[in-house]
Amino acid sequence: MTRDELAQAIAKGLVETGVEGPYNCVTCSTAGDYPSMGCSQWEGLGGRGDLLLSYIDGGAQFAGRTYSDIADAGELDALSALLDSEQGQSAQNQILADDCREKYLPALAEVDGLTNPACIIYAGIWCPTSHYVVQKFLQRRRDRDYDINNLEVLRDLFRDEYYIAADVGEQYAEGYANRAETTYEYVAGLGI
Repeated sequence: MTRDELAQAIAKGLVETGVEGPYNCVTCSTAGDYPSMGCSQWEGLGGRGDLLLSYIDGGAQFAGRTYSDIADAGELDALSALLDSEQGQSAQNQILADDCREKYLPALAEVDGLTNPACIIYAGIWCPTSHYVVQKFLQRRRDRDYDINNLEVLRDLFRDEYYIAADVGEQYAEGYANRAETTYEYVAGLGI
């Protein structure tokens, strides 16, 4: 597969699996009082979420604001609807495609020996959590002689160990295990 085909497959996988959330998703970031938005949970309050909002007519009214401020103003539904609009979905698809091509694939290309397109897509769908952590996670497992070009091995590694590598705590273990399985089922279904 070409780089563009891999990027498209990763982006499509993120949207179709919903592992980061649907287009209209608005949650409070686990890192602070700011919104995480859309199908890749871009974070606002000066972050990439504000960039997303800048691409959508009416998005500026939510930029630079805390999650609490938006919630207290009763505007979460309005923000959700804006993200789910045709323009909101188009903006998310554009940013997601750019992220896959310009961030996720270059990070994965630095993992020695990762060549199986299915495994690259699988790992790419994890990259929104942190493409740096995914890269280091895979490289360390490869260095310990795990077969990172085996889709079942990747599923098991991400299911059992990624929450530890990402330092997110035991409370996320079950969610990450579900994500590992959902992502595996999606990629296995591609027949690559």
